[in-house]
Amino acid sequence: MKCLAKIGLAGLFAFGLSQATVNFPFPQNSDCDGNATLLSDKAKAAEDLKKQFAYWMKDMYNEQGDVAGVRSNPGSNEYFSEGVGYGMLLMVYFSDNTTSYQSQFDKIWNFYKKMENEHGLMVWKVTELANKQDKGAALDGDIDAAAALVMAYYQFGDEKYLTEAKTLIQSMKKYEFEESGLHLPGDTWGDAGFNRKNPGYFDPAYMPLFAAVDKDNADFWSSKAYDANMKLYESSSGEVSTGLIDDWTDKNGKSEDDQYSYDASRAPWRNAKAVCWHGDKRALAIDQKIGKWASSKSAGQMSGPIGRSSGNLGSDHNSTFITTIMTSFISDPSYQSKLDEYWAEAVKLGDENYFNQSLKILNGLLVSGNMPNLAAAKKDAPQSSNSVTQSSASVPGSSASAAPTSSAAVDPNVNPNASSNSNPSGFVDPNVPQELPSLDGSYATAVRLQGRSLQVTAVGEARVELFSVTGVKVKTLWKGVAQGALNISLGNVPAGLYVVKATAAGKTLFQKINVR
Repeated sequence: MKCLAKIGLAGLFAFGLSQATVNFPFPQNSDCDGNATLLSDKAKAAEDLKKQFAYWMKDMYNEQGDVAGVRSNPGSNEYFSEGVGYGMLLMVYFSDNTTSYQSQFDKIWNFYKKMENEHGLMVWKVTELANKQDKGAALDGDIDAAAALVMAYYQFGDEKYLTEAKTLIQSMKKYEFEESGLHLPGDTWGDAGFNRKNPGYFDPAYMPLFAAVDKDNADFWSSKAYDANMKLYESSSGEVSTGLIDDWTDKNGKSEDDQYSYDASRAPWRNAKAVCWHGDKRALAIDQKIGKWASSKSAGQMSGPIGRSSGNLGSDHNSTFITTIMTSFISDPSYQSKLDEYWAEAVKLGDENYFNQSLKILNGLLVSGNMPNLAAAKKDAPQSSNSVTQSSASVPGSSASAAPTSSAAVDPNVNPNASSNSNPSGFVDPNVPQELPSLDGSYATAVRLQGRSLQVTAVGEARVELFSVTGVKVKTLWKGVAQGALNISLGNVPAGLYVVKATAAGKTLFQKINVR
């Protein structure tokens, strides 16, 4: 019987994985809750993105054994931690019902862990997937990797990602942020890091996520870090009529070189993400200012680096400058045609080098509705203002948000979109009782999911266990002698897909459930 049960569990997992291994398959088709203007032709954008990603996978992704890195350029054996963050995000968002990139995600994350320094942070530069070229970390790679781990939990349903995200988030706080909340460019900058800042390394969209995962430091992430670093963005943007962020500033946001170049190029995307995910008004104001300046420029002429004060364009006509400026156009419906124009220009450029190609895809995912906040998204339905329940808790700078503070919506133990009337997908409807036929009439087993309660009917010696969809045991929910109905609370179980194993009198039932 134990052998049969084991085979049954393996078969259940194999069947489930062959049918659908992810919760939010590409294309996600989000409308950003109406917070942003997105591309007019999302279907065409999804096709273009798949092609761009296929090239990226072929020429940038390099796998060796249980690790994988993102090449700094095709054919190169040089790798940066920022590429790890980009790669992990791409594996989450491009996974669909045909191809899950969870294995590739895990191998990139393994690479991160094997290249950690004594602070638990990946060194910023590596060669040959093995040789650490420096002992210091860089925040831009770490912050994207941490967010990708949180999103991987919601996409793939494995609780280990949430655990590892918490560890990384706490390491970043300890070594890459000041007590005031201001970021440090990395963990080994010494005194220089207290006065030299790179605003584009910080991402306001991630702060509510970090607050929900790292509850002990929730106020630090949702308030201190958010506010201190948004002030850097606002000070830098406020210096110039273009609204462009500087590559490097002092601790007050004062310009160091007056250049919007490759470091600063992540800033519009990070702020636009905060707008899309949380309706962040402070981030919106920055992108609106950039959009107003950029709206007078054609996509064909956009190039960098850009003089922030003068608005003078450089000679690099590539997707870094086209698509990062493009994300500012999500800030106003009047920029719809500009948004479409800039994306079309980026697509026309075709395959590019590592940095340009990576930013093209990341920015394209966002403006096409294919980089939603999975922690607040509703499974199996496109997001809309009518389908996503907003939390009453607010994110700094926003009037309403689906993202959490310490007690808000994206508590990893409570999904904000939970509904007792929801009908989770899967090969078994968990809201319809599934019974085991009894050979002798002495027992019966049934499992029903009702909201966040598991209702199990069993008679005799019984055990109810919870497994991840990858077959890892999460916990034993109940054990003992059952005399009928059991009502088991799932209040402390993180939202996600699971398999329930219910055993009574030697007979076992397996059932897939979606805890919301």
